Formats: sequence, structure tokens, C-alpha cells
Amino acid sequence: MTLSFNEDDLEYCAGLVREGDPDRFAAAMLAPMPQRAYLISIYAFNLEISKLRETVREAMLGEIRLQWWRDAVAECVAGTPRRHQVVHPLAVTLQAAGLPQALLLEAIDIRSADLDDLPPANETALQRYVEASGGAIGEIALRCVLPAGDGPKDWAAGRAAGRAWAWIGLARGLHPHRILGRRTVPTSILKASPELDLAIERAEMSPAVRDWVRWLVDQAKQDLAIVREAAKDRGARPVLAQARLASIYAGRLERGGFDPFQPERNTMGQARRALALAGVSMLGRVV
Repeated sequence: MTLSFNEDDLEYCAGLVREGDPDRFAAAMLAPMPQRAYLISIYAFNLEISKLRETVREAMLGEIRLQWWRDAVAECVAGTPRRHQVVHPLAVTLQAAGLPQALLLEAIDIRSADLDDLPPANETALQRYVEASGGAIGEIALRCVLPAGDGPKDWAAGRAAGRAWAWIGLARGLHPHRILGRRTVPTSILKASPELDLAIERAEMSPAVRDWVRWLVDQAKQDLAIVREAAKDRGARPVLAQARLASIYAGRLERGGFDPFQPERNTMGQARRALALAGVSMLGRVV
């Protein structure tokens, strides 16, 4: 059975993304229809699974919700989506873009880490988290805007753009995540710098905070170099645009001495965002 979008559902998803992920919402507007709708559906799905820590009181309730999403994805693949304002657009997108179920499950499964009060064990564990969260969503998004077989052979650019966005998100979100109980700094780093966790909780700049944020920015820069090579494909630009925005945030953090606690460095006004995205759309400037 061929599925089609419901306008009310799309409007709901658009409002969700506009409010919860305004930078990627603006980037998605660079895409023509129906690819724009595909991206909005994916980013709405990502918000649903990434905000669980903020919406449940107990980890078990979060795990139940993640299983709900696994079951919902299976139904989407089968062409019999349950009635839900994000699930139905997701089902249309899966069908139209031919998205592999495994990619969505990768993005869902890693969110169990958000429900854990313990930090990742080391930098390698954090890299796995970024790969399966930001990287997976980046690949899914790229598959939504490029015809099957026309994208990079291994979809590396989409994953790199998603990872870059996630690395910068970890830097920008250090204090807000900590207040919510999420410890994103690996145990190996905290052991070497015992004062770091308290500095993040208090939003106080310190040499340890500077060194950690610099490391996060350096990880993003490595991924941005991968994205640069794929900028010539115009169809990919609405997805790769998130790398351009990540690059701007990275530059602000670097110029500010890697201080992540300055609100003006962690948000982007509409005019600045529009200028950056115009450069992506017209010039292919994705980093």
C-alpha cells in the first residue's frame, strides 16, 4: 500500500522541529518538496527519541518508550503505521526514500545511553555514541534527499555532517545536559580532571573545561573535512548545511577560548543563520 502525507501531521512535525531543532529546520527549508517533508519527518523522529531523558522520570519508562519506537518502525516498514503524528510521516518517508530499517534502529538503540546516569567509559565509547546518534541521523537524512545510488558510495558525508553536528552539540550542551543529569564527559577524562564535573555543573570556566571543549571541537573539525569533499552535489546541500552551521559554532567556541557557557556563542540569530544557509545553497559552502 502506498502511503501519503497528511497535512496536519506534517504541520505538527514542522512545529516540533522549528521549536526543538531550529538550525536543522532552517537547513531543511533549502530542500524542495517532497524531500523537505522527508527531512522534517526524520528530524521530528530524532527529537522524539533524543528528548526522552527530559520527559520520563525513570530509566525503565524511557526503555519502554524506546521499545515503542522500535515497534513503530517495524510497522512503518510493513506499511501499517500506528496512528501518531510523527509515526505516520516517518512511515511515508521510509517508504518513499527506501530507508534501511537498521539505520533507524541504530539511532533508537543508542538512546539508551541517555537514560543512564553513568558517563561513557572513555573517548571511544563517546565516539560510538556520536556515530550512532548524529552519524546515523545524518546518513538517514542524506538518503532522503538523494536518489538511491546517487549519493556517496558509503554515505560518508551524511554521517560526517551528523557527527560534526553532534560533537558541537555536546560542547554547546555541556551545562544543560549536566543539569538534566546527563554526564557526557567520559569517566577516563573525569578521573584525570576530578574538578571538571563540578565546573560543568556550576557553568564555571576552567582549564579542564577548555581542554575538553577543544577536544570536542577538534573531533568536529575532522568530520567537517570529510563533508567538504561532497559539497559539489547540490542535492546533498540541505543535509550537509548542518556542517556549515556546526563550523560557525566551532569558530565561535574557538575564538571565545573554548568557553561553552556563553549563551550568545551557543545560539544563532535568524539573520546570521539565513546568511550562512544562503552561502550553502548558492555557493556550496558547507564548512
